[in-house]
Amino acid sequence: MAKTAGTTLFMIILCGILGGYIGELLGFLMPTGFLHDIFTKGFPLGFEPPLVLNLRVVVLTFGFKVILNLFGIVGMIAGLYYSK
Repeated sequence: MAKTAGTTLFMIILCGILGGYIGELLGFLMPTGFLHDIFTKGFPLGFEPPLVLNLRVVVLTFGFKVILNLFGIVGMIAGLYYSK
Protein backbone atom coordinates (compact mmCIF):
# COMPACT_ATOMS: atom_id res chain seq x y z
CA MET A 1 0.00 0.00 0.00
CA ALA A 2 1.44 3.34 -1.07
CA LYS A 3 1.76 6.01 1.63
CA THR A 4 0.79 9.51 0.60
CA ALA A 5 2.18 12.74 2.00
CA GLY A 6 -1.13 13.36 3.77
CA THR A 7 -0.99 10.00 5.53
CA THR A 8 2.59 10.62 6.62
CA LEU A 9 1.74 14.10 7.94
CA PHE A 10 -1.30 12.71 9.76
CA MET A 11 0.83 10.02 11.46
CA ILE A 12 3.48 12.55 12.49
CA ILE A 13 0.87 14.86 14.03
CA LEU A 14 -1.08 12.05 15.69
CA CYS A 15 2.01 10.44 17.22
CA GLY A 16 3.30 13.86 18.30
CA ILE A 17 0.03 14.53 20.14
CA LEU A 18 0.06 11.10 21.77
CA GLY A 19 3.72 11.51 22.74
CA GLY A 20 2.96 14.90 24.30
CA TYR A 21 0.17 13.38 26.40
CA ILE A 22 2.40 10.49 27.48
CA GLY A 23 5.10 12.97 28.49
CA GLU A 24 2.60 14.99 30.53
CA LEU A 25 1.29 11.86 32.25
CA LEU A 26 4.80 10.66 33.09
CA GLY A 27 5.62 14.14 34.39
CA PHE A 28 2.72 14.00 36.83
CA LEU A 29 4.02 10.69 38.17
CA MET A 30 7.54 12.05 38.76
CA PRO A 31 8.45 14.01 41.87
CA THR A 32 9.33 17.66 41.39
CA GLY A 33 12.82 17.96 40.02
CA PHE A 34 14.88 17.54 36.89
CA LEU A 35 12.94 14.61 35.37
CA HIS A 36 9.62 16.30 36.07
CA ASP A 37 10.81 19.39 34.20
CA ILE A 38 12.05 17.35 31.23
CA PHE A 39 8.69 15.62 30.81
CA THR A 40 6.38 18.58 31.41
CA LYS A 41 8.23 21.65 30.14
CA GLY A 42 7.87 22.37 26.47
CA PHE A 43 8.82 25.13 24.12
CA PRO A 44 6.22 27.02 22.10
CA LEU A 45 6.41 27.43 18.34
CA GLY A 46 4.06 29.79 16.52
CA PHE A 47 2.76 33.32 16.33
CA GLU A 48 2.65 35.29 19.56
CA PRO A 49 0.57 37.53 19.36
CA PRO A 50 -1.55 36.29 16.44
CA LEU A 51 -1.08 37.91 13.05
CA VAL A 52 -3.95 40.33 12.28
CA LEU A 53 -4.76 41.42 8.72
CA ASN A 54 -7.20 44.35 8.64
CA LEU A 55 -8.77 44.81 5.19
CA ARG A 56 -11.30 47.46 6.34
CA VAL A 57 -14.24 45.22 5.40
CA VAL A 58 -12.95 41.99 6.87
CA VAL A 59 -10.46 41.47 9.67
CA LEU A 60 -8.55 38.19 9.47
CA THR A 61 -6.69 36.80 12.45
CA PHE A 62 -4.14 34.04 11.95
CA GLY A 63 -2.86 32.15 14.93
CA PHE A 64 -0.88 28.97 15.30
CA LYS A 65 0.92 27.67 18.36
CA VAL A 66 2.43 24.28 19.07
CA ILE A 67 3.98 23.42 22.43
CA LEU A 68 6.45 20.57 22.08
CA ASN A 69 7.96 18.54 24.89
CA LEU A 70 10.52 15.74 24.74
CA PHE A 71 8.02 12.92 24.25
CA GLY A 72 6.12 14.92 21.64
CA ILE A 73 9.27 15.12 19.54
CA VAL A 74 9.98 11.42 20.11
CA GLY A 75 6.39 10.68 19.08
CA MET A 76 6.79 12.68 15.88
CA ILE A 77 9.94 10.77 14.99
CA ALA A 78 8.16 7.47 15.75
CA GLY A 79 5.23 8.54 13.54
CA LEU A 80 7.60 9.33 10.70
CA TYR A 81 9.32 5.98 11.12
CA TYR A 82 6.01 4.11 11.36
CA SER A 83 4.56 5.77 8.26
CA LYS A 84 7.43 4.66 6.03
